[in-house]
Amino acid sequence: MHITPHKYFLAGIIFSGFQLLVTGKDDDPGKGNDNPGKAKPIPTNVTQAGIDLLDASHILHFLEVVDAFGHVSVRNPANSSQFLMTFAIAPAQATSQSIVTYEVDNATAVGLTFNSSVVGSAVPTGFAERYIHSEIFKKFPDVLAVLHSHTQEILPFANQVSVPLVAQMHTAPSVGDEGAPVFDVRTLPQSVLPDSALHDLLIRNEALGDALANTFSNSSQVVLMRGHGMAVRAASIREVVFSGYYIKQDATVQLQGILLGGGTPALGLNQREVTDTATTAKTLVGRAWSLWALQVDKAGLYVNDLRKGAAPSATGF
Repeated sequence: MHITPHKYFLAGIIFSGFQLLVTGKDDDPGKGNDNPGKAKPIPTNVTQAGIDLLDASHILHFLEVVDAFGHVSVRNPANSSQFLMTFAIAPAQATSQSIVTYEVDNATAVGLTFNSSVVGSAVPTGFAERYIHSEIFKKFPDVLAVLHSHTQEILPFANQVSVPLVAQMHTAPSVGDEGAPVFDVRTLPQSVLPDSALHDLLIRNEALGDALANTFSNSSQVVLMRGHGMAVRAASIREVVFSGYYIKQDATVQLQGILLGGGTPALGLNQREVTDTATTAKTLVGRAWSLWALQVDKAGLYVNDLRKGAAPSATGF
């Protein structure tokens, strides 16, 4: 049977339509993409999250909340099932090429956020304790930023549980008035921390991260970690930096108050004061952040190549 050219054309349309119906795919790789093979641009809100993440890492180091260790993260504003944090590098040294996109579900690296040529197993080694972040994000959908630090000032209250850390000042309502809860690995069941596992206090897997996340109380945004440090949650990355710094200050004030009083408890904020100062503190974050970012910018040690307008090398995820 002779088939005319227009019948070939018609047959092609019918086949393409059937293929699309069955597979949901179209064989034309360029269709729907004005520049086939060219990566799509990074969303503006992801770039801003990266800018703030680098500033946060640098500010926390400048304020001596973290040193060579410690890390901060932010939920991906373009995909709430992911979060951004640096791979294992000192916070002061973080740049755009240190930022990794991780899955909240299992803390697996997707790729470098600002370099799409580095994905999966090619991503440099991440922090062993990234499960602190993934499990807090998993448990609390409204949490948009997490900080983990080894801040020395809070350790006396993590180790001496008979003296709870409470809010002492109007800039530290995140501590709460009931005492910051303490996470102690010695209380964990064998199913979470078996004898055969490392007992080095690090949060190395999802089970330990989940146990830590479950330690948060409704009255406090921080969990102290015995012999280790603290984990802080917040509604924004700027707030988590603000909280981290003033939790450190709060611990110093409380310890000084106890010493000044000859061992008697220091008088902290009550529940009403914590609630009201939390509202006020949100209005203060911007002023503090502006100053800290300027100080970091002038320090000469830190490089935020996103904030300074340097073009990232590729796309985000």
